[in-house]
Amino acid sequence: AVIVAYYPHFVKGYLVSKQTGKWNNISPRDNVNKAEKQMTQDVWRRAKRCESAHQNGLENFPIFAAAVIVANMTGVPVSTVNFLSTSYVITRVIYNFIYMNNESASVAGLRTLTWGVSIGISFTLYFLAARKGLSP
Repeated sequence: AVIVAYYPHFVKGYLVSKQTGKWNNISPRDNVNKAEKQMTQDVWRRAKRCESAHQNGLENFPIFAAAVIVANMTGVPVSTVNFLSTSYVITRVIYNFIYMNNESASVAGLRTLTWGVSIGISFTLYFLAARKGLSP
């Protein structure tokens, strides 16, 4: 899941470096904005979407990671945790693909749906952990 969260960051770095011929490691968070004038608009927009997908992955991952830890600690069956974890990773891969490659408002709705499913998976793990923890 961590690799999925960081993948858009590496794609962004590749896009910026390919278009500008450099990567500013002194102020890397400003690279996309500073490179806008040196990049074609479609590549710049894609780099911005990669940046946003990466940020969302960083925001989403701790919720998921904690859910997996709590589910394991309370004795949720390993097969259930593994199935839900695999489902989470798959939805995040789809989320990243849509976010990084889409410029259509209608397809953006699918991105929102995959985000909702990934959050739902995390909350399902919390729910199962709570139910397991409360049962005698």
